[in-house]
Amino acid sequence: MLDLSSGDPLIKAYLSDIQRLKDQHISHELGMRGPFQNLLDKAARRRGWTLVPELSTYSGGKRVVPDGTVRDEFRLARGWWEAKDTSDKLAAEIQKKLKAGYPTRNTIFEDTQTAVLYQDRSEAGEYALREPPAVADLLNRFFSHDESDEREFHRAMDEFKSAFRISLNPCASTSRRRTRKTVPSRSLR
Repeated sequence: MLDLSSGDPLIKAYLSDIQRLKDQHISHELGMRGPFQNLLDKAARRRGWTLVPELSTYSGGKRVVPDGTVRDEFRLARGWWEAKDTSDKLAAEIQKKLKAGYPTRNTIFEDTQTAVLYQDRSEAGEYALREPPAVADLLNRFFSHDESDEREFHRAMDEFKSAFRISLNPCASTSRRRTRKTVPSRSLR
């Protein structure tokens, strides 16, 4: 679980990096995406995960290449990130990416001013990226997201483990009784 506060050094560094680029009159996507990529990378590391830039994937039967894929320690994709130009209309660009088949299980679309988070295949929130509490909230939601089928899998595994422990106890005492009964007969031989 990731628990960033609005005063976290990662968020302060991100906002400082954005301002430094704006002071240089940089506004194009490739010029502006570095600070958010660094922020995601460092936050992913804190979570024990890895940000992999430009990793192609298949979603909805289509090959897509998000700007970043966040993977867990098992190399499973846990989320995606897509940067857009500040001059683009973010909502229109998101619709283009959705039509192109981009994943929406846990995806951040951003233009350095606004981020839109999609989770469980629908929009989950819009965040002002100039406001530290909004950046913290966005990242905390992104990095703590569990898909409903994943939650169900973990719930079933916990239930199975619990049932397995309960069923093992009678087996353990039965096998001890059997061992005690068979040991003397072996020693008589």
